Amino acid sequence: MWWDHDLGWAGSLAMTIAIAGFWVAVALVILVALRAGSRGPLEPEAREILERRLARGEIDVEQYQERLEALSQPSR
Repeated sequence: MWWDHDLGWAGSLAMTIAIAGFWVAVALVILVALRAGSRGPLEPEAREILERRLARGEIDVEQYQERLEALSQPSR
C-alpha cells in the first residue's frame, strides 16, 4: 500500500492542479460539442443561390451573369 509513501505538499499541489485541469478540459470538450451541435444548417454560398434562382427561372441568364460578375469583383 501507499500509506508510507507520502507525496508531500508539492505532490499534493501538483495532483490538485492536474485534477482541476482535467475537469476544465472535460468541460471545454462538452461546451464545444454542444455549440457545434446547436448550429443550424450552413448558409448556401452566393453562387449556389444564383444557380438555384436561375434553375427555378426566377432570373434569366443575363441577370445571372451580371450578378455573378458583381460577386466576383472585390468589395470596396
